[in-house]
Amino acid sequence: MNYWMNLPAEYRTGKFVILPIEYEKDLTYGKGASKGSAEIIKASEQLEYYDEQFEAEPFLEGIKQLETVKATEPEEMIRQVSKLVNENKNKFIIGVGGDHSVTLGLTQDLEEDVSVIILDAHPDMFYSWNNSQFNHRCVAQKLVGKHQVLEIGISAMDLDEKKIIENNPQINLIKAYDYNQEILINELNKLSKKIYLSIDVDAFNFINNTGTPEPGGFNWNQAIEILNIIFENKEVIGADVVEFAPENNFRAEAYSLAKLIYKIMSLKSKE
Repeated sequence: MNYWMNLPAEYRTGKFVILPIEYEKDLTYGKGASKGSAEIIKASEQLEYYDEQFEAEPFLEGIKQLETVKATEPEEMIRQVSKLVNENKNKFIIGVGGDHSVTLGLTQDLEEDVSVIILDAHPDMFYSWNNSQFNHRCVAQKLVGKHQVLEIGISAMDLDEKKIIENNPQINLIKAYDYNQEILINELNKLSKKIYLSIDVDAFNFINNTGTPEPGGFNWNQAIEILNIIFENKEVIGADVVEFAPENNFRAEAYSLAKLIYKIMSLKSKE
């Protein structure tokens, strides 16, 4: 098994926790998200320990990698993931998926006063998809019942989703083509202090290997800017990176996502 950044044993426990989740079911378009976590972790072995942008070395605070969750049914995946989250309370857990439904396991026991920020090209606001309320296209709908939700990067949606969103004050959107710093800060002000962050990689234009790609996503520098603003204004308590489906020419993309996860650790270490 590859270990995050191939860290020496003395740094394999501490503040940060990597939770790999190999799960996908009833996907809408492309397949392969269950392979994403393994390739991102493998690519992390090439990361520099020092983050020159944020002048941080998160590995010094310790990064524990849990055993990979492997499940074929959504209820079992949610049960396994939520159990591991509860066993690692008071740690900063980063789930590495897997399709977007893994977020439901990671947030299963999230307190109601925590808001959720989702970077995604799609709102995922269906009540059910493929006869399941646990499908990746239903993630935000399941979360918005308990939490205030802000979705950033939306560039495609169904008309039914638009109507659901317009009638639900618990959810707000920033469309990819409308994004700027002022809009983001205004929307953040509507949320609670504590935040859970979920990142569907189809929100980025530097990722082609994803199940439901959309044009017009954020570039690398925009992605880091968004994360920086979120961490400057809120207390992020956990995160996930999902929907990477490594099929073709994916090595640079896997490395980019490993680096994105390490940037999240850097920002958390500086809070």
